[in-house]
Amino acid sequence: PRRSLYARRVIRIEKNRVRWELDPNFAPLLDEILVSEKSRVKESAAKLVAIHSAGGKEFFIKRYRHDAFKFRPLKFFFKPSQARQEWKLAQELEKLGVPIVKHVALGERWSAPGLLESILITEKFDGKPLNLIPQFEPARVLKFVEALHQRGVLQRDLHPGNILASPDCSELRLVDLHGIEIKPLLTDEEKAVNIAYLRIFLPLPVSADVAKRSGQLRKKVFEKRSRRALKENRDFARKTFGGLDWQVRLPLLNPAGRGILAAPDEFLANRAEILKRGRSSTVGKADDLVLKRFNLRKALSLFKDLFRRSRAARAFRKAYHLELAGIPTARAVAFTERRACGFLLRSYLLMEEIPGATELRKWRGEKSSAVSSAENLIAKMHAAGFTHRDLKETNLVFDSSGKLFLIDLEGLEFVGEVSTQRASADLARFARAVDSLKQLR
Repeated sequence: PRRSLYARRVIRIEKNRVRWELDPNFAPLLDEILVSEKSRVKESAAKLVAIHSAGGKEFFIKRYRHDAFKFRPLKFFFKPSQARQEWKLAQELEKLGVPIVKHVALGERWSAPGLLESILITEKFDGKPLNLIPQFEPARVLKFVEALHQRGVLQRDLHPGNILASPDCSELRLVDLHGIEIKPLLTDEEKAVNIAYLRIFLPLPVSADVAKRSGQLRKKVFEKRSRRALKENRDFARKTFGGLDWQVRLPLLNPAGRGILAAPDEFLANRAEILKRGRSSTVGKADDLVLKRFNLRKALSLFKDLFRRSRAARAFRKAYHLELAGIPTARAVAFTERRACGFLLRSYLLMEEIPGATELRKWRGEKSSAVSSAENLIAKMHAAGFTHRDLKETNLVFDSSGKLFLIDLEGLEFVGEVSTQRASADLARFARAVDSLKQLR
């Protein structure tokens, strides 16, 4: 063993064309862990995370597949990989006494085109992410963050999934170190923004100023996260069914959904209970799922749709964005497009059915409760940065438990900050729409 450039000793070896840097205590386990069976945690084209066992312990192996993307391996001739950055950070944090999951190995597989794969191995910590702890102690979390700040540690992606808590919540550790910056001294501004970011996800007791910052950050963070719905990652992926390429939300897709995706037009023609048959769209339901087909409305749209996403794609992302913001809507399962020479002919959106969905105009429950639910939902929508130019009674439905949902998202727009004028216009439009509903008078 020889001393590395970082905080502790490492052993350097090469095995099967992978160059390894190993914690001396872990080095004897390397061969065993590489041949052990793995239990996949998450997988995408770019990354595989799996749990392996060796020496009576469990370890996470995170593989970054740089060669899955053309030319990406080249850039690592000029910059360190994410795995190497985290490996270095782990050793620096250990030196500072910051509690983290133990990093035991870094592997890199190089070839002439560049870095093909980088591998990071960490020892499993018996804990859960903070967001999965039902009764965490806010004071303990704030004390933990304060200790990070005192050591000059700034985790710019400080969300509950990056903090693990032991079963009795007596110990907290950082995990997934990407996004950490170590500075000689943090400013009060940096500390406040850091806590405001964490408060997006956890109900922490903070000052009015930090709470306001958190609300502003919340809108920006969820808007950015909503873009994940159109990319390949652990929750979303491109899948082919019946010759059509669908963007799918993996956790929501079931066998019934796969059958619909394989033949959406046949489903609407022969199997579905038709809810709407119009020139603009056709909507049908079966098997607790709803399929909406967006039809070509005008010839001019053929040219417009060359430069914009389809209505189905926009609705898919909006639905996920609303879900992140905590605004009830039907969860989107998948979308696809039928194009010819680039021209959009039709697009399709598959959603989960809202059980017992009843339009506001047909609601026969308590009037005051219905009005209050509508007011709260619209207020929450505005607070999250959304406005709706087509807000009407048919766009709000109650489920079988009396919970109100927002549906038909074509008129929905994220603007970030909803002005008083726009909010008033939404409410006035909604008031006109429900004015004729006797049961809500």
